Parts: sequence; C-alpha cells; structure tokens
Amino acid sequence: MVAYECWWVRYFRSGRTLRDFYRPLLGIPVAGATLPVLALLALGIYGRVIWMVLAALVLGVGHIGIHLQHRREGEG
Repeated sequence: MVAYECWWVRYFRSGRTLRDFYRPLLGIPVAGATLPVLALLALGIYGRVIWMVLAALVLGVGHIGIHLQHRREGEG
C-alpha cells in the first residue's frame, strides 16, 4: 500500500495526463490498478482467507484488464 500511495503522489505531482496515469512504478505495469489488487491478494494469503484470495483474483482480472485496455486505446 505504501507503493500505491507513492504512485498517487507521483501522479498528482505530474502533469496529470493519461500517460502519467498509466506509467509503471518500480517496473509494475499499470501500477494504479495492479498495486491495490496485489495488496488485497497479499492480505488474503497472509490471513489465509480463501474467499479474499479468490476475490482478489477476480478483481485483478477485471481491474487490471480494463486499465490495460484503456492504456492501449490512449496510445492509439
């Protein structure tokens, strides 16, 4: 979550363009979508809560997928 907060700080200090929004952080593509999903997944694994792990996987497919699609549309 610290990396996610750093991503938001970087975004608000930038020109706030679509390119800034989808720029990777620490090599993580579409970090704004990926980092919170990873945090939820890690919490589920740490707490050994299978429904949370499954929810994180479903969220990841949809959330990260739609952000990758938006990034591609913005490049075109």
